[in-house]
Amino acid sequence: MERWRIVGYTITIATASLLAVALWMENMEMAFGVLVTAIAVSFLYADWLKKRGEIISDERTLRIEEMASRRTLQVLVLALAFAVVALSILSENDPSPRSAYYLAISLMVLTSTLKLYLKHHYSRVM
Repeated sequence: MERWRIVGYTITIATASLLAVALWMENMEMAFGVLVTAIAVSFLYADWLKKRGEIISDERTLRIEEMASRRTLQVLVLALAFAVVALSILSENDPSPRSAYYLAISLMVLTSTLKLYLKHHYSRVM
């Protein structure tokens, strides 16, 4: 395995571990700090690799990422749809899941709207 991949995995594992600790401690500032630091370190590391001439992605990896993203979005929208239906039925008799219902339907609408907008945008750009 290439050394640059090990460092990439280490960044991911360290981020997940520190984020878990921050959430366990219920420290929101630390959690956001971990996320911001991880994003900055990831961008700096990718830039450093690019300057070294490492090829991180090619046409095959881009195609794999596109397919994985498409399938993830399909599963997410289906899971949200089932959650909306289940929460709608559950909230008829008991009003306590009503806020979860509103959250699930809002996320479903937001996700679907974003997908349609980006599809329209990329059909014009590409």
